[in-house]
Amino acid sequence: MGVVLIVACVLTAVFVAKNGAVSAGIRAATSGMGDASVSELGDVKPYPPIEFAEKHAYDLGGQAYLWFYGRWRMILEERDFVLKNGAAINSLLKYRDPPTADDEIYVTPNLDVLNIVSFFDLAEQPQILTIPPIEDGRYYTFMFVDAWHNIIANVSRQHYPQGGQQVALVGPGWQGALPEGAIRLDSPTNTVALLGRIRVSPEIPEDVAKAQALLDAVEVAPLSTMMDVPVPAGTVPGQSYELIDPNARQTLAIFDNYREILRRNPPYGKDAYAADIFEEIIPGAGLEPNPVFMAGLKETARDSQRMIRTIPLASRLRGWSMTPPEVSTPDWSWLLRAALTEYGILVNVKEESVYITTTLDSDRKNMTGGESYELRLASPPPVKEFWSITLYDMATAQLIANDWDKFRIGDNTPGLKYEADGSLRLFISPEPPEDADDVPNWIPSTPNKDIQLNIVMRIYGPTDEILSKEWFPENWQKQ
Repeated sequence: MGVVLIVACVLTAVFVAKNGAVSAGIRAATSGMGDASVSELGDVKPYPPIEFAEKHAYDLGGQAYLWFYGRWRMILEERDFVLKNGAAINSLLKYRDPPTADDEIYVTPNLDVLNIVSFFDLAEQPQILTIPPIEDGRYYTFMFVDAWHNIIANVSRQHYPQGGQQVALVGPGWQGALPEGAIRLDSPTNTVALLGRIRVSPEIPEDVAKAQALLDAVEVAPLSTMMDVPVPAGTVPGQSYELIDPNARQTLAIFDNYREILRRNPPYGKDAYAADIFEEIIPGAGLEPNPVFMAGLKETARDSQRMIRTIPLASRLRGWSMTPPEVSTPDWSWLLRAALTEYGILVNVKEESVYITTTLDSDRKNMTGGESYELRLASPPPVKEFWSITLYDMATAQLIANDWDKFRIGDNTPGLKYEADGSLRLFISPEPPEDADDVPNWIPSTPNKDIQLNIVMRIYGPTDEILSKEWFPENWQKQ
């Protein structure tokens, strides 16, 4: 329903944008006509001009907020990268150790991979990322996302099974020579975000050490350190983290420095078309703010944030929710992109991974600490790469501390027990199963019944069976 509404609103916006007389008439009416009457139109009672102007500002402003929020949220992530994590633009932030319950580095921390995060500014010159050779069939992926959260490319095991690549990140309009053999990735924006993942078996110290060695070997450097490259003077930077107020979420302050933000990373394609449509309504877009518009804009900023927090991002089946494949390609749905950047920023494409999550047992009741649950899988997830199940505290989106320092199970869990028919029995409970052979298939929870559980099944390299939901898990049964 939300997407349908957005499409309908887009058509309205296009009509207004292409009929300048409408917009001009609104401004004229609100500047001096007050509550002047409008001719009767059949049985439809027209709005008084001021009321119409506020409604117009509310409707069009809501679309503008949702459209721009995805860009603002990407800048917030860039700001955290620099100011919260102490990293520098064009450097690599490496998470070398598998997370534990003592860490609060990001929400629903992933124990299956070691992560690399970066924000690049390509305004002056390309940046060259070096990926070491990756052997033994170890999964890896390096995902590159532009300033508007459009995925540029994945350099992954799926495309380069052995690793050992140099990736040249090239900004818009740049021309010149690159290192021989480098993969050229042309970005439509000067700002590019990176999320890299290297698979690890967190319960096996030797494997952690191997994954860390690979992580340490990933490097980035400007092209000028390898070749004679003139760096042009007076370039417009891409980095924008100093331009936003991190507390502006549900206010019109997300549009602060709007012109400069767009100058540093201009919208393109459909986003550029949207920018033209919203020119008249966005504070700071160039036109003098209309006082009558502001009341409608302030209200729509609050309501738009409520929409972002309300939209369901996943389809539900048997109590589980599966992120839909479309989340990585929001296309015209600004609401979907806004919600995606708020709750699943830098999510990968369906060919690389999907998540299946639940907080409910088979009776559709909240799963909590202090209880015991069992999940029976007729067969393990059919994957091209690997799968895992991790347990979190629903309220904090963090791992739940336990005496065993165990938070997940997966296809690489040492001693994972399969039944004679190939099925799996998996367990969640405060105490280990009575049968010692079942312990590898067990995730410790907590005796605290006030803690609601959140279970995330990660699927890497999902097959068509999973994407079509031909294979889908049953739900946890309370014991």
